[in-house]
Amino acid sequence: MKHSIHEIFKNLNLYLLIILTLSALGFLFVVEQYYSYEKIKNLNNQKSVLLKILNQEKESNKLDILQYNAEIANLSHEMQKLYKQSQHNYIAIYILNNFEESDKDLKQLESLVGFFNTQSRNYFTYEEKSEDLQSTLTALNQTYENIASHINTISLKNIQYDNDRFNIFSKIFLASLILLIFVTFWYKIRLEKIYKDILFLYTTNVDKNASVFTQEVDAVLLRMNRKSQISDNPTMLDSITGINNNKGMLQAYSQRKGIKDSSFSSVTVLEIDNFTKSKRTYSPEFTQEILKKVAYTISLHQQATDIIARTDYNQFTLIFSRASKEKLFKDIDLVRQSIAEIKLLSPDKEYIKITVTGGFINKSNNALLDDSLRKAKELLQNARGLGQNRILQARDIPK
Repeated sequence: MKHSIHEIFKNLNLYLLIILTLSALGFLFVVEQYYSYEKIKNLNNQKSVLLKILNQEKESNKLDILQYNAEIANLSHEMQKLYKQSQHNYIAIYILNNFEESDKDLKQLESLVGFFNTQSRNYFTYEEKSEDLQSTLTALNQTYENIASHINTISLKNIQYDNDRFNIFSKIFLASLILLIFVTFWYKIRLEKIYKDILFLYTTNVDKNASVFTQEVDAVLLRMNRKSQISDNPTMLDSITGINNNKGMLQAYSQRKGIKDSSFSSVTVLEIDNFTKSKRTYSPEFTQEILKKVAYTISLHQQATDIIARTDYNQFTLIFSRASKEKLFKDIDLVRQSIAEIKLLSPDKEYIKITVTGGFINKSNNALLDDSLRKAKELLQNARGLGQNRILQARDIPK
C-alpha cells in the first residue's frame, strides 16, 4: 500500500503540535517549581521577621517604633505575596484538588500572624513592667511558637505536594519521551523513503518498474508510463482542458484494472452549474476558461490511480480510489468545495462563482464501469432537481 506525502506531513504537523504542548507542560513544571521554592523562602522569611519582632527590646525610642511598624508592614507584604504565589499551583488546583486545603492553611496563618501583631503591639506599648507584662510576653512567645509550628506544617505539606507533582510530571515525561523516540524514528524512516522517492525521480535513468513508497511519486511514474501513449495518440485527450476525454478515460481505466490494491473505488459525474449545452450564456472563450479552471482544480485532488476526464460539454467524470468509502465521498465533496471557491471575472467585469453538481456511486470491484456511469448520471439528474452545488449519493434519495 502506497503512503501519501500529504498525509505524512499532515500528521507531522500534529506531531510538532504535541511537542509544543509537551514543551508547554515542561515550562509549567518549571514555573510551579520556582513558585514552590519562593513559597518556602517566603515562609522562612516570615519566621525571621516574627522572631526579630519578638527579640526587639521594649524601648520608648521613636526609631524603634518606626522599625517595628516597618517590620509589621513587611510581614503583611510577605503574606500577600504568599497568596499570589499559591495561585500558580495549577496542578494543585486542577489535578490534585488540594488547593482548598492549602488556601485554608494560608488563612489560618494570616489569622495567627494578625493575632501576633495585636499582642506584640500591646506588649511594646505597655507602660510598666508587671505581671501583666510578663503574661503578655508569655502569650506572645506562645503565639510565635504556634505560628512557627504552623509554618513547619505548611512546609511539610508543600514538600509532599512537590513530591506528588514530580510523580505526575515524571510519568508524563517518561511516557512522552518513549512516544517521541518512537515517533521520531517512525518519521525518520518515512522521510528517508520520501527523499529516496524524490531522488529516484531526480536521476536521469529512471527504472519505470521500480517500487516507490509514496502515492504522489507513484502518480508521477504512472503518468510517465502513459506519456508516450498520450503523445502518440492525442485523440485520447480533451483539446480544451488537456485531461482525458471519454476515450482516454476508458483506456486509463483498462490499464488501472491491472493494478492490484485493497482500496475502494467510486464513480462520480460532475456537471458545471453555470452553463449547459442547451443554454450557453457565456462566450466560447470564457466558457473554455471555466472548463480549464475546473479541470485544473479537479487535477489537484488526483492521486496515483485516480482517473479524471471531461466526458461531455460541461460534465467531468471522476474515478477515485481510496482506503475507505468514507474517504472517497469526503474527497469528492472536497473537490466540490474547491471548485466552489473559484471566482472568475466575466467579460462584463463581474465576478462569477463556479459551482458543480454531481452524482456519486461506490463501485464494487466486479461492477462494470458502464453500469456505474449510468447510475452516477441518474443520481446527477436527481441532484439537479434538489438544487445546485451538491453531491448526491444513492442513500440520499428517499425510498
